Amino acid sequence: MSLFDKRIAELEEKLPHLDPAELADWRQAGRSFLLVDVRQQEEAAEGSIEGAVNIPRPKLEATIESHMQDPQQPVVVFCGGRGRSQLVADSLRAMGIDALVLRGGYAAWRETRTP
Repeated sequence: MSLFDKRIAELEEKLPHLDPAELADWRQAGRSFLLVDVRQQEEAAEGSIEGAVNIPRPKLEATIESHMQDPQQPVVVFCGGRGRSQLVADSLRAMGIDALVLRGGYAAWRETRTP
């Protein structure tokens, strides 16, 4: 296992996650949260989750607060699968932001929405 894979596995154990079905429930209930797609713009342009703001990982920590309506608002982050969102959520939590990871990322969300 590479050092990167080891780090991602550690974060998956440590960080709070939200399953795609739970995210759908939050949305249906009208719960206030910020949904952030941390993929590069060209990736997000190929498809994203409705209502998500695209903030690529390199700019996220510096700009996240300008997208939050409330400093206590949960932030749900996702990438294509699992790596980048884990790293971002860990960084945001270190900043004091209530960050959660969408388990499985956009791929899992898309899979649950396909008939």
